[in-house]
Amino acid sequence: MRHCCQFKADDIYYLYETAVYTTRKLSVGFCPICKKPIAELYKVLFSGTVEREYFIGISADNIIHKLKNEINYSASKSNLSKFKSKPYGWKYGENKSAVIKGKERIKQYACDFYGNKEIIKTI
Repeated sequence: MRHCCQFKADDIYYLYETAVYTTRKLSVGFCPICKKPIAELYKVLFSGTVEREYFIGISADNIIHKLKNEINYSASKSNLSKFKSKPYGWKYGENKSAVIKGKERIKQYACDFYGNKEIIKTI
């Protein structure tokens, strides 16, 4: 039974181009049935033909360690990076007040649900 060949990737690593391949990506995940690590190496040649290789178990770990230095970027890190700068998506307002030299100062912030804050106005 070849149940390990269909899996949902936990992370996708996009690899550098080579002289032979235009696009290469390495999908990494675990089999939902047998819980073994699985890796799929997707390669596109300059001629346009597509090659897919599946690695299961120890061979999946070996290919991940072998291609570790060829990783350009990963899908999970690029998705998280857009949430770490300014407020993204749904926003809410937050007011902070402080008494400085006998005067009350109010700072208004725009916040999102990812923990990002941006000061909008100081009164």
